[in-house]
Amino acid sequence: MIELKRLVRDLPDQPGVYLWKDESGNILYIGKAKSLRKRTASYLRTSGLELRIWEMMQKARDIEVILTNTEQEALLLEATLIKKHQPPYNIALKDDRVQTWVRVDRSARFPTFEITRDTSVTNVDYFGPYGSSKRLNRVFDTVRKYIPVAMCIDPSKEKRACLDHHVGRCSAPCVGKVSEEDYRSLVEQMTLYLDGRLGRLTELINEQMRIASDELNFERAAVLRDRLLDISIILQKRRVVLKKKVDSDVVGIARTEDATLIELLIIRGGRLLGHDNFYFEVSLETSDAEIVRAFVEQYYFSLPRLPGLIMVCIDFPEIEKMSEWLSERAGRTVILHTPRTDEERDLMKMANRNAHRALRKMLMLEGHDDLIINEGVKDLREVLGLKHAPIHIEGFDISNVQGTDPTGSCVVFKNGVPDKRNYRMFRVRSKSTPDDYAMMHEVVYRRYKGVLQRGDSLPDLILIDGGKGHLNITCRALEELSLDNLNVAAIAKREEILYTREKMDGIFLNSGSKALSLVQHIRDEAHRFAQRYHHKLREKRITGSILEEAPGIGPKRRAALLKQFGSIEGVRKASIEELAEVDGMTISAAKKLHAWLNSET
Repeated sequence: MIELKRLVRDLPDQPGVYLWKDESGNILYIGKAKSLRKRTASYLRTSGLELRIWEMMQKARDIEVILTNTEQEALLLEATLIKKHQPPYNIALKDDRVQTWVRVDRSARFPTFEITRDTSVTNVDYFGPYGSSKRLNRVFDTVRKYIPVAMCIDPSKEKRACLDHHVGRCSAPCVGKVSEEDYRSLVEQMTLYLDGRLGRLTELINEQMRIASDELNFERAAVLRDRLLDISIILQKRRVVLKKKVDSDVVGIARTEDATLIELLIIRGGRLLGHDNFYFEVSLETSDAEIVRAFVEQYYFSLPRLPGLIMVCIDFPEIEKMSEWLSERAGRTVILHTPRTDEERDLMKMANRNAHRALRKMLMLEGHDDLIINEGVKDLREVLGLKHAPIHIEGFDISNVQGTDPTGSCVVFKNGVPDKRNYRMFRVRSKSTPDDYAMMHEVVYRRYKGVLQRGDSLPDLILIDGGKGHLNITCRALEELSLDNLNVAAIAKREEILYTREKMDGIFLNSGSKALSLVQHIRDEAHRFAQRYHHKLREKRITGSILEEAPGIGPKRRAALLKQFGSIEGVRKASIEELAEVDGMTISAAKKLHAWLNSET
């Protein structure tokens, strides 16, 4: 760390890209910075780092930097290097798909439409992106029946009409079956169609049909009339989803514990033309905002053509700056923001639903459908304003009647489902008189002291059955264990109000909400489990059968003890000397029994 601090102090206060490396020179993480010195120094903090970054810094032994002229140049270089090296601690797209585009060079004598993944050619037009070349080929097979443009490399070099012409999908400019003027009209119609400017396409064909009629070219007018009818049928299948005619992308998200899927709705001219999705492998400790920001950086800054509006599901730092950079790159305004109208919010819900469905399908095909985030868990995250979905929730309750046999329970829920193998029960040691607060403090403290000692995983959320007082006493127990960063909520009885550190005025849960159903399930399960153990202890206390569990106490000693003291409570109150005087007991057995009765959980 001393060596890294020395290297960081020597870095310039300039924009650039930094690469953290391990002792073998392997790249661990790639980032960009407006100021390399200030940004990299933040990684050397002793606290406050995200777990993923903290783990990375435990392995970091060297840093390499590449200076750039601007922060935007640094962003572009960062995205390129991440895609090339796929560092383990970066949020990076986990597929190496290259998007499919339609390319057309309108400066050519006979412009043709080429399906390609290569976007390096300049001074040409690109339309897309499209997720699947097969799907795009099918689209072209259909549309070219009505707008018969060429798809060969260079029609001027062809000597005869190809098969596409004979099946009605090409007007064969190569052999003069169509005039250059009429062919260019077809090219313009196809570009309007691909661009989603379907209203303008209809106007153009209507205008050409009128001109043909005025020139008494009724055959051409009939062809245009039929084309307009065919295109109108296609348009009916494409639902208008956005009143704005601006080209738009809608970025939704779905997540599991270790996977994230970004869903992209592609809207052109207000009509939904298609969709695509992108997969990340990233844990829930990484926020939605960080993932969406990484997607925007790695996806949009590499596109040859950008939509005018990009709607993202969550706000993130630098969103306005990214909008400016994308506008500079596109040479026109590109707006990047979260949904602002009811219409836009409905589209985002559609994108999120499609993301959830696509991720569910992916996981089901891989046999991991149990990893899909429960709807109640997602809803609870939004209600509480948590950074991450509370996949692992632990619920607590105390059960006692007049202070006798007080017990505590800890129930564990994983992704909204009870994990009964990890339930824990506690016999309260500290209080024999009713004191719910002291009992809750003891149970919570003992639970997480044991978790820390065993190295078990900590919960994403602790749910307490009680009100503000129970919340405060639970937080105090966690602070004593230096676990005050854990999320805690308390649910008041009957009112169904949630209290948290940040919202002591209470959060009212809507009746019928998925979050309320989940919280009630956890509370009821904790109550049931605590009462079950309480009844068990009470029964054993009355019958004395609890002594069956005591070390060194067989049937004869148990019978003698109960005969001497009358009940298990009498045995518990007896001194070591009194226990040792019972037939069959020794001073050693009395000490062991006394210690067990007063400390066993």
